[in-house]
Amino acid sequence: MDLFLRNPFLFVAVLLNYLMVVYSLYHLIFKTNYTLNERLTWMVVLWIIPVLGPFAYWFFWDRRKA
Repeated sequence: MDLFLRNPFLFVAVLLNYLMVVYSLYHLIFKTNYTLNERLTWMVVLWIIPVLGPFAYWFFWDRRKA
């Protein structure tokens, strides 16, 4: 909680980022028809690059496979 007291904006930004990661993973697993290899690749992107991963997923999401 020390982070929240020192800089509440940073705390909220990090919290929102990881909520977006979790929601993106949920969408990837349950709402798309990607192959297993494509899903695993997106999971790696979402967790290894947590700042840009969710934005990349939603930007490059192939809606034809949903």
